[in-house]
Parts: sequence; C-alpha cells; structure tokens
Amino acid sequence: MKTKDIGNYLTRAMLYLILPGMVGGLLAQSSIRISGYGNTHLMDHDGTPNFTDRELDKSFIQLREFSLFFDMAITDAIIASTELEASNNGNDYTANYAYVDIQATDNLSFRVGKLLVPFLSYNENKPNFKQNLMSQPFTAWNLAPVVPVPVEFHGIGWSDAGAMVNWNTFIEDVGLLDVKLAVINGLGSESNVLDDNAVQLNDGAGLPYVRPRDGLIQNDEASELIDNNGNKATVVKISFKTLAFPMDAGLSWYRGKWDNNDSKNLEMLGGHFNWLSRNWTFKGEYVVAAVEQDAGLDPVAAAGLSGPSSINTTVGNYNMSAYYAEASATPFHWDNNRYLKFVARYDAVDTNDKAVFNPFDRSRITVGLEWQLGKNTRLRYEYQRSTINDFDKAPAPYKKAGGNETIEMHMPSLIFSF
Repeated sequence: MKTKDIGNYLTRAMLYLILPGMVGGLLAQSSIRISGYGNTHLMDHDGTPNFTDRELDKSFIQLREFSLFFDMAITDAIIASTELEASNNGNDYTANYAYVDIQATDNLSFRVGKLLVPFLSYNENKPNFKQNLMSQPFTAWNLAPVVPVPVEFHGIGWSDAGAMVNWNTFIEDVGLLDVKLAVINGLGSESNVLDDNAVQLNDGAGLPYVRPRDGLIQNDEASELIDNNGNKATVVKISFKTLAFPMDAGLSWYRGKWDNNDSKNLEMLGGHFNWLSRNWTFKGEYVVAAVEQDAGLDPVAAAGLSGPSSINTTVGNYNMSAYYAEASATPFHWDNNRYLKFVARYDAVDTNDKAVFNPFDRSRITVGLEWQLGKNTRLRYEYQRSTINDFDKAPAPYKKAGGNETIEMHMPSLIFSF
C-alpha cells in the first residue's frame, strides 16, 4: 500500500469513525450550545465576460450562506465543535469544520479533525457577521482560503483535515503571545498545474476554453478530507495581542507539496494587522505564494479543449501575491446594539503566472454601509470597482465575450445571527 493511501485511510477513519464515535459516545454527559448565521443578497455585476453556462452580469438573488454552529462541552477540558453550512441557494452542503479541542493546560491545547486553517487572520474569523464587508478580500479569495466566488464555491473558508497544537503565554503586562502549529493535508491538484481551473467564454463564435488563473484553487471538495500525495503540509501562525490597546498582529507560514508525485513545493508567507475598537477598525493582510511548476504545460489543451494558448500555457515557477487594507468608522450608536457603520477597503492581487494576460490580475476599491437594525439583524450594502491590469493585452475572445477593463458590482445583503 502506498504511503499516501495509508494517509488517506487514516484521515477518513479519523473524520468518519473516530471523531463521530467519540462525540456520540460522550454526548449523554455533554452540554450543547447551538448558534447560527445566515445571509442572503442581491448581486449585480457589470463588465464580466459571459460564460457559456452562466452570465455573471445578470443580476441574481442568492442565499449565500446558512450555517449552524454546534459547540459541545464534553468535559471541562474537551469541547467538540462543528459548523454545518448550506450555501449557493442551498445547493451545496458541507461541514466547514468538525473538530475536537483538548485543553491540556491553561496555556496548551490540541485540536484534531477538519479545522479552519490557521493562516493569517481573516480565515479564522470566517463568518461574515464578524466582518465589515460581505465580499472576501483578495487574500482570502485568490490565495488563501482560495474560494473562487461567485463563479462557483462550496463553503466559505479554507478548511482542511489535520491536527493543531496551540500554545500561548502572557508577557508580563504587555500582551498575549499566541503560537499555532498545524499539520494538514494541504492544497493539491490532480493535474500537472496547480491552478487548473478552466471556463468556456461565450464570444459568439468559437466558444474557446481558457484558464483564468484565479488563484490556488482547491477544485475537489473531497480533497479537504484526503490527500493527493504522501506529503503533509505544515502551517505556523505567530500572533501577538496587546493589553493596553486593541491591536493584534502576526505572521503566518505554509509549506507543502501540491502535486501527485511529491515533487513540487508550494510555500506561502503572510502577515496581518488588526486594530478593532468600538468606533473604528483597521484591518490588513499581505501574502505571497511561491509555486514550483513545470514550464510549457497547457491544461486546457491537455483536456482536449480549445482556447487561446497565450493565457493557458505555464512558463514554470512563479510567485503570486495579494494584500488588502480596510478601515471602518461607526459614528452613530443607538440603544439595543443598533449602529450605522461606514467601510472602505483597497486590495490588489497578482496571480498572473507570468501570462500575457490574466483577468484576475487586478486592483479593487470597495465601499460599504452597514445598518444594524437590532442585536442580530443587519442590512449591508457595498459597491466595488475592480480594474484589470494589462488590459491592453486582453485577447479578442475575452473582449468579445463582454469582458471590460473595469468591473463594477453592487450588493445589498440581509444578515442575521442567533
């Protein structure tokens, strides 16, 4: 039996047999806390190309997420947690995470199961009722956690099967140092190209297939529970929270093999900074990814499809990067947890794989307004304007399909939690 097959069987056994059995056997003596969150929105784009199977410029109303959170205190030191999520108008169902926490000491804990990957800050605070904007920043869209919304998605957040150890300590009266080390399956691809997503453009003529290079795509939903090779990825996150003021900053690092043959590395390094006060916040992240990849590969042609080679063929190893800076101000507060908040964010991403043209190599400005009607209900509106870099190099099929240099988006949302 191959090493990677043994790892796959052990991972499946842990998630499907050991973890449910442990929770089920101790359920009688546990206390359960149930909470939930949901959001629905109207999304309206202008400037996106038409695909043969979908038109993103056509407005649509979508139940984006409905999540139930279950936290079970099995003992004083053991807690089992899971999130069950329905998304994409209820067409996709997934357990975004399902893990057991074991508190060994006051400063040391262990987590095992399917967990939110401890990389940067946004991903570990995934639910959008904890965020200022409904749309995810490029660090969480095109890189980690690599969810290609709104084209297609299952689950919001980068989760994976594995184990994590968490150690923290107070440094006198200065703040809290927190260190997380996780071993997970890691990102992977069954093809010879990591970012092998392909779409078919409706340009009214040849209907070409292209590889948009929209980031480090985790294409297969099952790949979160199994590994495509025998290598396990390593994630380290070190953060520091001050006591005198509401600041949180830290560094994150990821390394693993992504290909079937255990020969190609993927390494990511990033940092985050948060200042979260009652009346205003500032958030920022930066991440760079180094991908090892053979040159000359064309996953579109290899699949027997046709498309402009200038935006399909890889030229070998490449780097991707993304960052965002976001600020919010809440100048108006009323009784019963009501408020009015203004939000602005700027982010940029470079995922071009040294290609002649890539529509996901862009910068973006987002502004938003949020009105909290009550403790658990919010109305939110946001406007986006994205600008594609090097649009003068865009091939004719992309332009004929309706792709513009600037893409605008309007999105009103209703958000609720309980």
